Amino acid sequence: MGTLRSVLLLTTGAVIGGAVFIAYRVSQETGKPLLEAFADVPGEMQRLTEDLKERVCAAIERGREVYLQKQEEIDEQLR
Repeated sequence: MGTLRSVLLLTTGAVIGGAVFIAYRVSQETGKPLLEAFADVPGEMQRLTEDLKERVCAAIERGREVYLQKQEEIDEQLR
C-alpha cells in the first residue's frame, strides 16, 4: 500500500511539474503571465508530442537506411 501511494504521489508530482514547466516556457515566449499561460499547456503539449513523433519516425527511418546499407556491404564482402 505504501509503495502504491509513493508511486502515485511521484507520478502526480511529475505531471504537475511538467505542466508548470511548459506553462513557464509559454510564459517566457509569449510574455503572458504564468497563470494565463496554463491555458496554452494542452496545445503546447500536443505540439511537443507531434514534434517528438516526427523526430522518432525520422530516427527510425535513418536507422533503417543505415541497416540496409550495412547489410549490402556485408553481402558484398561475402561474395
